[in-house]
Amino acid sequence: MDKRGASKKMFKLKKRKTNKFYEKIETYVLNVVLIFLLGILSFRFFLPYCAPTKHKIENMTFSSVKKLEGNNFEAFLQRAEFIFEKSKENPFYDSSKKIVFCFHSNKKFYSFLSFGKSLGFAMSFGKFNVIHFSETDFVNNTVTGRAKKYNVRKLDDSAVHELTHVYLSKGLSVIDFLFIPVWKNEGIAECIASSSSYDIKNGLENFYKDVNDKSKQYEYFKYRLAVSYLTKKKNLSYDDVLKFKQLKFKDILEEIKQYDKDVVLSWLE
Repeated sequence: MDKRGASKKMFKLKKRKTNKFYEKIETYVLNVVLIFLLGILSFRFFLPYCAPTKHKIENMTFSSVKKLEGNNFEAFLQRAEFIFEKSKENPFYDSSKKIVFCFHSNKKFYSFLSFGKSLGFAMSFGKFNVIHFSETDFVNNTVTGRAKKYNVRKLDDSAVHELTHVYLSKGLSVIDFLFIPVWKNEGIAECIASSSSYDIKNGLENFYKDVNDKSKQYEYFKYRLAVSYLTKKKNLSYDDVLKFKQLKFKDILEEIKQYDKDVVLSWLE
C-alpha cells in the first residue's frame, strides 16, 4: 500500500472514531433532555397528590403545595366552592371531566414547572385534567405571575380561564381541538372569564395608537377584543367562532378600528 492509500485509510478511521464520539454525545444529551422532561411531567402530574392541603368537591380536587391553616385554610375552602359553582356556568361545561387544581406558593418553582407561563396552565389527558396556578393568595383572591407588569389577576377569573381550555374540547375531534388558532382559544377563555390581565382602557389606548407592545398580556387582550367583537357586535356564538375558519385575526382587528373607542369599550365591560 502506498503512502497516499495509507493516509486515506487513517483519515477514514479517524473520521469514524470522531463520528462515534459525537453519536455518544448526542445520545447522552438526548437522554438527559428526556429525563429532564419526564421529571417535569412527573412533578406536574403527581405534585397535587402530594400536597399537604387538599379538598375534594365531586369531580374536582383542590390542592395547595403550601400547608394552609386558620384564615388561609377557610379562604381556600371558600374559593374552592366558588370555583366549583362557577364552573357550571361555563358554556362548554362538561361534568365528565375530572379536574385537579394545584395552587403554588413559590413563583420561581412554578415558573420552572410551567416553562415561563405567567399565571396558570392546564394539562389534559382525555377526561383527566390538571391545572396549575402561580403564587396564590386565597384571602385576597389573587394569583401572581412573574411578568414585570400586569402580573396580578383574580384567582376566580384565572380559574375560569383555565377551565375553559379544559372544557373547550367538548364536541370537537382531537384534530379540530389541536388546531384551534391561539387567538380563538385564548380569546374565548378571556371572554368567558370576563377579565384581562391587561388593563382594558390602557389596552384600547395602545390598540388605537398602534403601540408596539409585545407582552403576552397585551396579546391576550387583543385576542379577547377580537372574540368580544365577534360575539357582541356580530352576534356569533362561541361555537360559531370556533367553526368559521374564514375568520382572520388581523382582519378582525382592522374592522374594530372603524368603531369609536367608547363603543368598543362597552363590548369589554
